[in-house]
Amino acid sequence: MVHIPEDILNLPRSGIRELMGMALSLPGAIRLEMGEPHFPTPRPILEGLRDFFFQGEIRYTPTVGIPSLRAKIAEKLKREKGWEVTPDEVIVLPGSLFGTVTVFRTILGPQDEVLVPDPGFTNHLFQVGLCGGRAVHYHLRPENSYLPDVAEIERCITPKTRAILVNSPSNPLGVVFPREVLETLARLAEKYDLLVISDEAYEKYVYQGAHLGLFRFVAPERLVSIFSFSKTYALTGWRVGYMVAPKDLVPHLAKVAEYLIACTSHLSQKAAEVALDLPEEEVQKMVEYYRGNVRVASDLLRDGGFRFFEPQGGYYIWVDVREFGMTSLDFCKAFLREKSVALAPGDTFGESGEGFVRISICRKREDVEEGIRRLVAFRRERR
Repeated sequence: MVHIPEDILNLPRSGIRELMGMALSLPGAIRLEMGEPHFPTPRPILEGLRDFFFQGEIRYTPTVGIPSLRAKIAEKLKREKGWEVTPDEVIVLPGSLFGTVTVFRTILGPQDEVLVPDPGFTNHLFQVGLCGGRAVHYHLRPENSYLPDVAEIERCITPKTRAILVNSPSNPLGVVFPREVLETLARLAEKYDLLVISDEAYEKYVYQGAHLGLFRFVAPERLVSIFSFSKTYALTGWRVGYMVAPKDLVPHLAKVAEYLIACTSHLSQKAAEVALDLPEEEVQKMVEYYRGNVRVASDLLRDGGFRFFEPQGGYYIWVDVREFGMTSLDFCKAFLREKSVALAPGDTFGESGEGFVRISICRKREDVEEGIRRLVAFRRERR
């Protein structure tokens, strides 16, 4: 029998994927558990790839990405954000999620610590342990509008702390950190000599206020910023993202990536290159559609008597279901069985997510509307 290490034996399945598997077995189920935009790959991207695709010269590439794409990303950051980045600071990734695991594996020794938000993205919570480190949770609480308590974070810092992960707009909460919070986190990182890992996958999807990249506040030698083509351009299945890292860290990140994946798909990198030429209004059409979904979903939840956090950005609404007296997972399973709608259980995003569910609003409006109508009916029937 194959020996499985204890940490892998004890590794839980993602509650999102568990609900996804159940939903796939129910024909016609409404799928509000996954953070995948319903828009197909934009047609201009497919058309822009036609010649490259049929030439058939789809090859291995440098681990850090093709030079033309790295240069184009640097130009985009300068144009859109005023951020002076050189192509040598850019690493192309097979999806932004690969960025965090590469950073963790590069900087963490045994039991080194990373501060991660709770509730936070499921994969981040467990990637740290898979890379030999220890995830220390800092809490985002409803009574503080889901903003971090900097005093709590400071109490969590030990001599083993190597980095703090920041995700704004947040998955699963939809909170967007304001300037004063980002400035405070930057000062904390400076004081304790921490690397800041900034997951900015939802940078374009902001409905209230403005998204502020941490590059404005954190010294470049202590910042890794990670971005997603999947979310911004509806390229989920192409698996392509990128990160901007300090120049002296890039060679080490590249070594780790080389042994894990060799390189990101050449075809996906060319798709990303074409995507960067899309007019900004094409992205804004998707943003405005989901802004409309947030408005519709919020109105229905409010009228239905639910307590929830109205998202300032991202793809999700965070809903309080503690009144039902069930665990988050049991609630989602019961709701799926009875109403054929899949949601994501809150506890999969950390211990403080228990009693909450995440609803994806990045779906067709009629599915979002119908799914929440069924949620309201579910509540009414159990009162």
